[in-house]
Amino acid sequence: MHRRRFIELGLATSGLALGSTASADEGRYRPGGPWAPNERAVNYSGYLDNEQLGERLRRLDERSNRIELEQIGESAGRGDPIWEVTVGDGDERVHVINQIHGNEPTGAEAMVKILQRLAGGSGPEIEQILDELTITIVPRANPDGANFVGEDGLEDDGEFRQRRYNTTEWEEGDSRYKNANSYEDDLDVPGYDLNRGFSIIPGFSPGDEDEDWWNVEDEEAKLGNLNVPVDEVGLELRDGNPYDEIWNAGLNLNPETQAITDSFLESDPDWALTHHHQGPTAVPESSDGNSGPQQQSIMSVMAPYGPTYANLEGVDYADFVGEGNPFLSVDAQTRSLELAGLVPEQMDQFGRSRLDTITRYAYGPLWGSYLDALCPQTDAAGALYEVSHQSDDRGHKALGTMVKVSVEGIMATFERIADGSIQDVDEMSYFDLPIPEDIDNPHNER
Repeated sequence: MHRRRFIELGLATSGLALGSTASADEGRYRPGGPWAPNERAVNYSGYLDNEQLGERLRRLDERSNRIELEQIGESAGRGDPIWEVTVGDGDERVHVINQIHGNEPTGAEAMVKILQRLAGGSGPEIEQILDELTITIVPRANPDGANFVGEDGLEDDGEFRQRRYNTTEWEEGDSRYKNANSYEDDLDVPGYDLNRGFSIIPGFSPGDEDEDWWNVEDEEAKLGNLNVPVDEVGLELRDGNPYDEIWNAGLNLNPETQAITDSFLESDPDWALTHHHQGPTAVPESSDGNSGPQQQSIMSVMAPYGPTYANLEGVDYADFVGEGNPFLSVDAQTRSLELAGLVPEQMDQFGRSRLDTITRYAYGPLWGSYLDALCPQTDAAGALYEVSHQSDDRGHKALGTMVKVSVEGIMATFERIADGSIQDVDEMSYFDLPIPEDIDNPHNER
């Protein structure tokens, strides 16, 4: 039996009650906040728009000879740049993407701060990162979703908001069918969930798929899912063969996923990180019923793994789907678990605070995702960071806290890969992290 990690949670729940809403919330879960008091308070003024992000990156590039900035593509609808930043010249290679969902912006904000440290900072930790690692970062993978303006998302004037999807509209001939797992046709402006759109098949081009691979949901609407026989994937099975086929494979239809795939393969990473936002969650068992409500989780971490770990006895996998990713070697799986396990270790140094509320995001393979589709192609270890709350639910409330936990977690990851101490992380400690509990916005359903 593995030890259970009990997270000390001593942060007072100040700011919990919001004036006149307290009586209406009586008997309901009232999280540790701060919540935006109502939908009208949601705004995006704290975030960099695409133009501002580009300006920040160009200034860093101009001021530091450590930074190499390159435009690797442009977004499908707005035609805004997709930027790639490279820093360091070490043998160990790390690839990082942020904001592949437009309403999950904190990773891009955190990366600007991290790049400022790496571009202009000093000290032994910074020097070792630059000497040992080559880090390739895509600060904003979905410019259309991040900078959705006006009715169609493509305007220069109008309401600025963020949304999950890009703005690619499926057209006859793009593929045999619309990919039901990634394409949203019923939005006012159709688009793709880009993190369901990567292809696990090396060198795949849309149209290469066999017609028999399609599981057709609606022939008339040209809607279906791509289920690929494992022996057609074209990758080595490094850890067993638990599946006859992989389900809901991505088609790599979008210029954004194509640019990221090229960036990933060119950098040939040993490690891959992706930053996301989850919904509002709470740390289980963080209240004894007398000292207040459960504490919100500031971040969940997730690692991909395969049959070797999925078949261990005595481990709680929660909502685990299948037996994971057998295209990852056992070594890559172990290093992935170490990546995720080091984040709560880093946050422990802050003691009893909001940062020390790390939980575990339940893993099941998403074959069209960045981690599950691309990591096997270089046998990279991978990890996903999920800070709590999408921007379209919460605006920029608590932006500073979300950025700080992201910066500290990612910088610690770089440092521990660079100095080799990541190998000291007990990979099984990842499974000791509690699975977060979903919570509701107390201002809904009034």
